[in-house]
Amino acid sequence: MPETRLVCLDETHAAAVLGEATRPGDTVHTVRQEGAVIVIGYVDKRWPLDVADWAGEHGHASDHQAASVIARL
Repeated sequence: MPETRLVCLDETHAAAVLGEATRPGDTVHTVRQEGAVIVIGYVDKRWPLDVADWAGEHGHASDHQAASVIARL
């Protein structure tokens, strides 16, 4: 499964993104935290786009970092 990484402002902000994006039982779209980074596993490219967009809109990641995830897709 492809993965991409979203750098959040800090570990606390990454934990908030993890809490919002975790889908219990979903093995196709995953998230995990590595310090201040959220690793997003996906099959559908809309999933990391949605996670990055939400994180940016709620102030958990900078606009630059959210855009970086979107650009890599």
